[in-house]
Amino acid sequence: MWPDWVIDFVSDGRIALLALAVIALEAAIIVLFLRRRANVAQLVLTMASGAGLLGALHAALSGASAGMVAAWLVVSLVAHAADMLTRLFGKS
Repeated sequence: MWPDWVIDFVSDGRIALLALAVIALEAAIIVLFLRRRANVAQLVLTMASGAGLLGALHAALSGASAGMVAAWLVVSLVAHAADMLTRLFGKS
C-alpha cells in the first residue's frame, strides 16, 4: 500500500529525526521573532518533552538498546514534570 521509500523512512527512524528538525526550526523562529510575545522558558520545556519522546522513538526504530530508549523517556519525563510544575506553581 505504501511506497517502499515511505516504509524505509519510518522503519529506520528518520521520520523522528525530521520531526526533531521541525521542533528545532520552531524553536529558532520563536526565539528570533516571537520572544517578546512568548514565554520562551516554558516553550523550551514543552518542546523538550516532545523532543525526548521523539528521541525515544528514533532510538526504538533504529535498533538502539532498551537502556537508550529508557534514557530518552526519562529526559521526556523530567522535562514534562518541570513544564507542569512551572504551569501549576509558577508566577503568573
